[in-house]
Amino acid sequence: MGRRIAGTVVGFVAAFITISLSQLAMAFVMKPPSFEMMKDPAAMRAFVQSMPTSAYLILAVGYALGSFVGGFVAGKLSGGSTAGFLPAMVIGAFLTVMGVINFFWSMPGSPLWAIVLCLVTYLPFSALGNKMAGEGSPATTTS
Repeated sequence: MGRRIAGTVVGFVAAFITISLSQLAMAFVMKPPSFEMMKDPAAMRAFVQSMPTSAYLILAVGYALGSFVGGFVAGKLSGGSTAGFLPAMVIGAFLTVMGVINFFWSMPGSPLWAIVLCLVTYLPFSALGNKMAGEGSPATTTS
């Protein structure tokens, strides 16, 4: 039980760091919004609607990578893919909820394709990361 809790917590941290780094990478594609802009919902909506497709693709890749890393870390620390499945899914579900909040509160006006693309990455990539964490461990190999 302790390993699963630790795996979940450390997996969250790993996912958050990975996603944060990917969001920093968006600065290579576009200038981030100013603090004043972030306080003005109309200005923020206009900013989000002007984001290039490449920024949304970087965002989607970052969310997928963060989910994968979170699921992988959760799986490794929890003791393999079977033990790590629930922690990885908790991470994926939490990231999905945070993604919904992000798109509808922080990034209003995002295109529907970007919202769907990003939101469908969290759970599958968390599960994939967990599965990869169990590859080669004695509990998952067959002789």
